[in-house]
Amino acid sequence: MIEEDYKHGWKQHFPTYHFDDRDIALEEYKVATKNLESEERVFLNASNFTLVSSAALGSLLVGTSNQLMKIFDEIINPNIITLILSSIIISFSFISLKYFSDRQKAIAFSARKTVILRRMLGLSYGKIQLLLPNWRVEGADQPLAIKLFPGWFTYVAYPFWIISIISTSVMLFLAAVFLKQNQGIINSHYNLIIIFSTGLFWTFLSAWTYRFSLLDTHERSRLLFYKLIAKTINIKLMDNFEYIIYRAKLACYENERLNISTKNLKRFLVFIEDKEFYSHSGISYKAIFRGLLGILKIKPRSGGSTIIQQLVRTLFIKDFQKRKRRKLIELSLAPWMSDILPKENILDIYLASVRFEKGCFGVLEAMKYYWGNPISEPNNAQAFFLIERVSNIKSKLLVNKIIETARSAKSSNLMTESDLHELAVLYSDAVNSGKIFSTSDELSNLNCGLIK
Repeated sequence: MIEEDYKHGWKQHFPTYHFDDRDIALEEYKVATKNLESEERVFLNASNFTLVSSAALGSLLVGTSNQLMKIFDEIINPNIITLILSSIIISFSFISLKYFSDRQKAIAFSARKTVILRRMLGLSYGKIQLLLPNWRVEGADQPLAIKLFPGWFTYVAYPFWIISIISTSVMLFLAAVFLKQNQGIINSHYNLIIIFSTGLFWTFLSAWTYRFSLLDTHERSRLLFYKLIAKTINIKLMDNFEYIIYRAKLACYENERLNISTKNLKRFLVFIEDKEFYSHSGISYKAIFRGLLGILKIKPRSGGSTIIQQLVRTLFIKDFQKRKRRKLIELSLAPWMSDILPKENILDIYLASVRFEKGCFGVLEAMKYYWGNPISEPNNAQAFFLIERVSNIKSKLLVNKIIETARSAKSSNLMTESDLHELAVLYSDAVNSGKIFSTSDELSNLNCGLIK
């Protein structure tokens, strides 16, 4: 996982910000807090107004429906009047929910800005929150702790409950009126089921509309469903996906800041880990099939996880023990990640985030671990060596795999004989320094396999 650290100061979290005059930042902070207070006041007043207006509208529609039908009798079909009344309450509900979702976004963004400015000014309430809740602006230590939608039983959802309860009551009434108007068409035994289903469907639709309007930058409706599935099958995921993605992108910027070229690393990453990376949407069915054949001992065992699945596992999944259930969540989240990020960005995040060795996350740490310093432009041998080490938590020398993969890379014109010689030296140095565990026979076999 990407290390959670709060000890490097605000520059670690907001690297693009710079100010020479602290007073300017302080004034900006004052403006941000006033804007936040103003947005919250607007939200509260609008909630009170909506409570009154929606109750009045609901009473009006229910109370005048019979009178309207009498007035327009023999002029407009009663079913059309029912449809018009339904359209009014539906339109009012959707417009109100959209308005409140926009207001909540304004509140959340103002709160995030306040937290950012507070951190820039050197104010932090610390990682351990004993008195102030860290998911509210009063105690938040990082901006993405302020969620656009914190939950169905928070103040953010109160407008939804007001609108939903009243509008559902009206929809139930109109459904009953419709059934009464069409007694000969529908069997009366199903009346209660139809009325109940209408109310349930409308409640679900309004809830989905409101929640969909409050999706964060990288959220999608299917992600909410996958999180629910993970909770149902007891697979623990990270709490704040937005923050994890932010930290992963920040790690990519650190590679750029140090002028680390990832061109060769990306080539070998795709070649070794996922040759179909650019053609699939996160799931390789061929790799899954090969993995199944390996389990059945029809073919040598091979991993079926794509690059995107590996990244999903690294960033978002806490529980690695329940492998079958975990694999289901990996397969579910992979297409979502493929949808929210360009393929090149996924490769950058992978190189900046995944485990290259036990306790060694990201290519920068891997370079420092093996060679002492970052290398600006890793050559073919160095790039192959690093990518081959990905997720090798036991630090073993996988002789047959290395020889087979390296020879395949040479056949594909990714490496030369000179590269293979240098690769053999890299492995020898890593074994001799104790970074990779191997017997002398294994190392000798590797050298013989690479150097012919």
